[in-house]
Amino acid sequence: MARELADVLHHFLGDALPGTRLDSASLALLAEPDDALAVGVAWNLAHELARLGLNVAWVSSLTDEELLPQGATPNLMRLLSPAKELRDLLLAAAEASAKLAAAHAPSLVLLRVPPAWIEPGAAAQRLLGWTLQLVGPDSLARERALRLAERVRHSQPAARLGVALHDVRSVRDAKHAFTALDRALALRSEASLTSYGLLLDDAAVYRSLLARRPLARLQPETRAASALADMARLLRDDFANDAG
Repeated sequence: MARELADVLHHFLGDALPGTRLDSASLALLAEPDDALAVGVAWNLAHELARLGLNVAWVSSLTDEELLPQGATPNLMRLLSPAKELRDLLLAAAEASAKLAAAHAPSLVLLRVPPAWIEPGAAAQRLLGWTLQLVGPDSLARERALRLAERVRHSQPAARLGVALHDVRSVRDAKHAFTALDRALALRSEASLTSYGLLLDDAAVYRSLLARRPLARLQPETRAASALADMARLLRDDFANDAG
């Protein structure tokens, strides 16, 4: 019988899940498992954050393996995980964190969390302290994002709720969508949103996946690459402020 991740990692990390901790910061991108845009954004952000000087571990699902670039990137480690629930993902993140600790440098674990896995418990408390959603500008997309934000706060009341807008036609449209989101959330709870900018040209992110090269290498002069770099800088700045 094939072993599950949780069946073997306890030998290295211990059996007590409530005591499992991450020595590095973690950023959870909330997205469905089959969301190719989220895969591409996580992949590109991992490269951008590594270029900005962080030691990054990208915890990726096994289904993403065929999308991975052939060459290694300095300061970036990839950990393929067969996680099937949030508890498994916490163990994988803890393993990644332990490996990053050897670098003795600022470290970040980047992972994707399917919304269906979000529920109150020890794993949610440790993995959902800093979250990011990719949100479209239309009212239905905003409503889905609000419901998910409420679920996150129910599972981790102290969570930072980050959002990045995508599929927008202009910066003005993005500002309008973010303001509408923030106001709507304020009416429902005491939580607030942190903006991490916007994505320009979703198709460019898909092209980078097909080419198996991050946008910073594939099309460095494009607005799409610049927008991703700006998002990474905002994330890095918040990471640095929290560490300080």
